[in-house]
Amino acid sequence: MTTTKLSCLLSVLVFTAFPFAAGAISSTSFILDPSQNVVSIHKAMTSTSFNLDGSIDPIVGKSTSTSFKNESGDAFSYYCGDGFIDPGETCDGASMSGSTCVTQGFISGTLSCNSTCTALVTSSCSSTPPASPPAGGGGGGGGGGAAAPALSSVPVLPTLSSEISSKTFSYKSSLLLSGAKGVSTTSVVINNTTIATYPTALTWQAAVSLAFGLNTFKIVAKNDSAISSETTYSITRRLAGDATGDNVVNDYDLSKIAKLWGSKDQNGDFTEDGIVDDYDFSMMVVRWGTKI
Repeated sequence: MTTTKLSCLLSVLVFTAFPFAAGAISSTSFILDPSQNVVSIHKAMTSTSFNLDGSIDPIVGKSTSTSFKNESGDAFSYYCGDGFIDPGETCDGASMSGSTCVTQGFISGTLSCNSTCTALVTSSCSSTPPASPPAGGGGGGGGGGAAAPALSSVPVLPTLSSEISSKTFSYKSSLLLSGAKGVSTTSVVINNTTIATYPTALTWQAAVSLAFGLNTFKIVAKNDSAISSETTYSITRRLAGDATGDNVVNDYDLSKIAKLWGSKDQNGDFTEDGIVDDYDFSMMVVRWGTKI
């Protein structure tokens, strides 16, 4: 019911943020005018046949009947079923935030999301291991000496969740690495120093710090007999407010965030909450002129 006008944001750099909106809703009973400098505006009009609620800020659960539900405010762009994991959702449709049956402690299967986007559904996951291949034949004689470790004792190469592996940069100072590990793995180690924790028997996670610039992590799995090859992952930490990635917050970033406004583009999403909005604009404003 309201339209956000980016021109209000770009006319001047300010340090105090108000809800941004333009255009007024009026009737003989009330007027909603978002051009007023107030924190929120809410009016209601009721008749024997309907109840109309209008608000500059979101008001949840208003004006519900068996045939319609009228809600207003910019936060109502989020809803279960849009295919994006919004605030308060665990999953949404095919979006699982990198979770799989394996990360949930199963061996195989297909993970799904429940109808309210609040929980993962594991009913199609399986804990039954695949059939073992026939034992190798062959004998052959011979000499003494210790046998080489069995192939099955070598830890499986640890993997990263798709949510993490697809992330090439971040504005945050830390990152939670996570992924899957094999059943024979007793520990997952990052850069020879950080030892992971294990939410389930087949998953691992580890919090790591990010310095400005390129950060590279070498991840291996270990057990009592052997060590796996390395999984290497690199990510760049950028300065919050630096939408262009040139290590300084200036008018080029202001121009870019204007183009990205309302999108889910990570370049302008300094809060990393999934949308480029006034919170990201505020972060850019307070870091104006900062460089690394």
